[in-house]
Amino acid sequence: MPAPSESRQHDGAIGLHIVSMTDIEIQGIDSSALARVLDRGIDSGGNPIEPFTDSDGSWPLRCCLVDSQSGDRIAIIAWSPLPWRGAYAETGPIVVHVGHCSGPSVKGRLPPELDAQPMTLRPYGPDHRIAYNKVRHVPGGASLTAHVGELLEDQGIEIVHGRNVTGGCFSFQASRAQRR
Repeated sequence: MPAPSESRQHDGAIGLHIVSMTDIEIQGIDSSALARVLDRGIDSGGNPIEPFTDSDGSWPLRCCLVDSQSGDRIAIIAWSPLPWRGAYAETGPIVVHVGHCSGPSVKGRLPPELDAQPMTLRPYGPDHRIAYNKVRHVPGGASLTAHVGELLEDQGIEIVHGRNVTGGCFSFQASRAQRR
């Protein structure tokens, strides 16, 4: 069984939240895309998916944006979180449930334990490149929600990725909510 890395922490985000004048949507990985990968049995890096039973809990799950519980069937898979191809469309490790996952259970807010986590916020422009001059290293105790909202106020930013400060792993994606 793989051992969790030193970077394990609750670092996901959930649901829809209103910040300033910008409605934002924060989500983990797309459940349909994950289902296709799990059905195929091969991750985004071409590796076979190797499920294991979590004996301790606390793995940051990107499918439902909570930490795993002891006894969960999970896998560490290679994932490409960007919705486009190109030089910035990297692939990296995430942890997911391998069985049924109902997705995030809370809608409409970031959980307080996430909102206060240290995180790197990596914004991307419509040209699908990192907006390096806008990258933020948010310290623990600051509001991720507020920082994401401020970044998305800039019309030159299309999406923002939350990244684990220790390993750089994908945690969540934020974008402007679609008006309904």
